[in-house]
Amino acid sequence: MPKPPAAKVDELIGKRIQSKRKEKGYSADKLSEMIGISQQQLSRYERGTNKINVAHLVDIANFLQTPISYFFTDCMKKASWNNDELDRHWQDLTVVQKLVLIDFIKAFTNKHNTP
Repeated sequence: MPKPPAAKVDELIGKRIQSKRKEKGYSADKLSEMIGISQQQLSRYERGTNKINVAHLVDIANFLQTPISYFFTDCMKKASWNNDELDRHWQDLTVVQKLVLIDFIKAFTNKHNTP
């Protein structure tokens, strides 16, 4: 039975995998080794030419210490029901940026909660 062709969503997820991998400073060889697939298979995932196995995506998210929703962000941007702008921006922040923003929010809310 032939495999169904990869779709645009596979390309978008693949780009996010590659982007996060590079951001974290990992080679494709290292990531593929850590999740137990060939480097060629990871490359096909990153290019979006193969549909990604959900178990592999979970392994990638865990290894890269990234919420799995990050990989779907671009796939959901145009959904009319997906109007959570804060979540869309949050997914694009680095860990350092998230920590700075959290500190800012804490300082802002503490400052305004005191009588």
